[in-house]
Amino acid sequence: SLVVNRSVGGVLVLSSVAMDVPISTNDNDNLCNFNKMWKEIPPGIVYRLNTCTGEETSFSMPRVVNKDILDMTVRPFPISEIPQHTNEPLNQSTIACLLEPSGIDVTQTEKNVDAAANGLLKLLDRAVKRRVAQAPLPKSQSTSDASVAVLFSGGIDSVVLAALSHRHIPSSQPIDLINISFYSDADNGCNATTPTSPDRLAAILSYNEMLRRFPDRRWRFIAVDVPYKEVLEQEKDILRLISPLDSTMDFNIATAFWFAGRGKGRILGMDEVEDVKRGLQSKAVVGNDTMPTFSQEPLLRFAKGGKSSNGKESSKAARPTCVREGCNRLALHGCVFWACKFCCGKFQGPISSYLGKSARLCPAHNPINGQQSNSNGDRKSSSRKQKKTAPPTGVGKRQPAPPNSEKNLITSCAKILLSGVGADEQMAGYGRHRTTYQRGGYEVLHAELQMEVGRLWKRNLGRDDRCLSDHGKEARFPYLDEDVMAYLEALPLEEKCDMTRPLGEGDKLVLRKVARMVGVVECSSLVKRAIQFGSRIAKVSDKSRFGSSRKATGQKKIVADKGLDGANGNH
Repeated sequence: SLVVNRSVGGVLVLSSVAMDVPISTNDNDNLCNFNKMWKEIPPGIVYRLNTCTGEETSFSMPRVVNKDILDMTVRPFPISEIPQHTNEPLNQSTIACLLEPSGIDVTQTEKNVDAAANGLLKLLDRAVKRRVAQAPLPKSQSTSDASVAVLFSGGIDSVVLAALSHRHIPSSQPIDLINISFYSDADNGCNATTPTSPDRLAAILSYNEMLRRFPDRRWRFIAVDVPYKEVLEQEKDILRLISPLDSTMDFNIATAFWFAGRGKGRILGMDEVEDVKRGLQSKAVVGNDTMPTFSQEPLLRFAKGGKSSNGKESSKAARPTCVREGCNRLALHGCVFWACKFCCGKFQGPISSYLGKSARLCPAHNPINGQQSNSNGDRKSSSRKQKKTAPPTGVGKRQPAPPNSEKNLITSCAKILLSGVGADEQMAGYGRHRTTYQRGGYEVLHAELQMEVGRLWKRNLGRDDRCLSDHGKEARFPYLDEDVMAYLEALPLEEKCDMTRPLGEGDKLVLRKVARMVGVVECSSLVKRAIQFGSRIAKVSDKSRFGSSRKATGQKKIVADKGLDGANGNH
């Protein structure tokens, strides 16, 4: 991360973090606020400054792509070259069972996706090795402390990184899995409780699978539980770190990264893991169904088409979830946007205004003569029934936390933090990508992904790096490895994602294949949640600042929380 400030004539200031320092100018002796004039320096460019004349020149660094990487996209390498795992080596029969379920004919497209997954696995494995093999030991110099930690949401991106890092880190060292969850003081009440968030439940599921899949490794699940009061205490520092960015979305994401990078939490107990497992088994999470929760908001969403615990097909398995990012409501059958009623109205609004507020674009949500479809009625009926259903034990309600003893509290000493940033932008992992596909097909989606990858440095990397580095940690991004990016860029888009398949299956299709190949399947059908929604920071922060999450759009400028005055009295 590098930022520059040229707001004062003849003065050039370079810094790794923006500084809010008032300076007296020669012109009018007025104080100017440096904080508003910082700009991030883009990567891939070499700058030259003549200190005598002040003249600046620059040129772009040429991008060199390994020809062997491109050859892998047209000539798949033999299956014997797939990286072998230490405790359960993959062989051709194992992979055949994983990728070719009995009774299903594998089409040529499926074979191409399988070949693409083979190549991605090889390169991603190499990328992880580069980033963890020589990781420095923690200050304690003890092998009982981890040298590498994974920012562990429980989703497919982080779980694959954890599974691959297991191959390249000495077996004597633990690997820290850091999971972040936020809760408000109103939710917490007066009792010591454990926050339940979508990412926490997903992470516990995946953690339990990691224990089974790699029993020789000591995995340390560090549950970082952050009350909103603590967010307010750190708000000023986090705003300084994300500058020059200043949106609500940037603050929420940065807050999640800052607290996760600090790594201060509790070791998850197996009793909590068992509670979650029993809760999920008692009310199966299948299709886009989820168990009811204290807020009636789905916590975990899987790809549709599964079966419930009694073996019967889920009655809602064919009901897709609303495509709008952050919305967990069910979409209405026949909606042209694949959206719920509220979000459909949001999509129709700009188009209707452009056409003179006369458009009725969605016949499902704008029925003629006030008629309402049966599916919508069914939804309302099921919603009423759902409110009467008690949440299952261990899921959707707050459980007593383990005692705050020294045995349970821990701060990760790992200097290297693996992050899954970049996977969604390259393999169409966000809900907005499905909307883009519906608007213009793969051609428009391809242009959208290129644009998002091109702006990663400006939108994500500088912000995330500054927040994690604030704790003396180094973020490493295997999905942004040059070889991995070159390979994914060369792959046909249809081999990376299949938007004709449901959420949790078609998005990041090639990575879901990789997850099955390395033996982690619990996460392979999870529907993506962005970190600000999965950790509940957006829900807690936006409600406190704006009154509700709906009033806070992602690009809305961050506003000081009125609760700060009561929290520390100095804002």
